[in-house]
Amino acid sequence: MDKTVNTIWNYLEKIYPERISFIDEKDPWRFLITVMLSASTTDKQAVKAASALFSRYPDPASVACASVADVEALIKSAGLSKTKAPRIIAVSRYIAEKGLPSDAEELIALPGIGEKTAECYKEHVLHLPSVICDTHFVRVAKRLGFTDTDDRSKAAAEIRERFPEDVWSRMSMVVNLHGRVICRPRPLCSQCQLSSLCPSANV
Repeated sequence: MDKTVNTIWNYLEKIYPERISFIDEKDPWRFLITVMLSASTTDKQAVKAASALFSRYPDPASVACASVADVEALIKSAGLSKTKAPRIIAVSRYIAEKGLPSDAEELIALPGIGEKTAECYKEHVLHLPSVICDTHFVRVAKRLGFTDTDDRSKAAAEIRERFPEDVWSRMSMVVNLHGRVICRPRPLCSQCQLSSLCPSANV
């Protein structure tokens, strides 16, 4: 690993020493559905939509029997409801019939499950090393020199190559949080504790 990159990561981790979780849901199925709802919206809106859905349909079996129109109406606040509703029903039906996926490969074969959702599930449910690449992560990772691409899949592959797997999950959370509070699309470089190390500071 590049010495500068390693120094930046070690310093960044110290800035955010606490355990980080963006979706605080203990139930594996509910967590998965909430992550699916979070696509192209905020976690706050995803949680709001999930709460509405679970208040009517509390488990996979009940969602599996729900109408697409009803699920659409319940999750409308998360956006893209016409796309998300049938996928949520299909995934819930699969889980109701076959149980929770035991690995990311099984999960990603289901409709509406992309790499990010699968990695979230690996980290939160299966407790396996995961590189969760969303908009925040890729933006910050590129600015810090952790990757040189904007492509999520390629960025994830580079992180896996450059860093040991025991930091992947922690890095996913820390880098994401830094992207939400400081390293935004319009970064707050003057407030960033990494500004003296960051190759993109004030650029």
